Amino acid sequence: MKNKFSIVLSIALLFIVQVACQQDANQTASQSAQNITPTDSAASCAQATIMDPNQAKPMALMMRQMVINADSMKQRILRNETLDSLQFRFIKFYLVEPTDPNVLEPNFFEKSRLHQAAYMEMFKHPKEQVKYYNLMIASCVSCHKDYCSGPLKRINKLPIDL
Repeated sequence: MKNKFSIVLSIALLFIVQVACQQDANQTASQSAQNITPTDSAASCAQATIMDPNQAKPMALMMRQMVINADSMKQRILRNETLDSLQFRFIKFYLVEPTDPNVLEPNFFEKSRLHQAAYMEMFKHPKEQVKYYNLMIASCVSCHKDYCSGPLKRINKLPIDL
């Protein structure tokens, strides 16, 4: 029961952060169009993440939720349950502020596109969920090798051994 509560709490926190950051991004874009100095979006997003002492950026928070989702998917697959794309919606992490703004280059967006494609394929092949789940996790590893190697230790625990 505690695990379900933690997942629900994490999802709620992620949703609050995502909404707050999206509203701030919309405000920033509007202000930029009017040549007004935008507000500090990192500060407004960090306020919503009281539980995070490092004041992680929205992309990092979303990726943490993606790990929780991937682990939940893994557990369901191991129980021979079919994954539901409505329960595990794709998180558009590439639309929010990253920890390092230098990652926002064409190769990053291409890797994001490939990850999203791998993610969607996983739901199209219910009989081969393990294969497509592992391909989706491999897309995470591929990107993190290039851009942010810190989470690799955690990500490398996610594949399902065949």
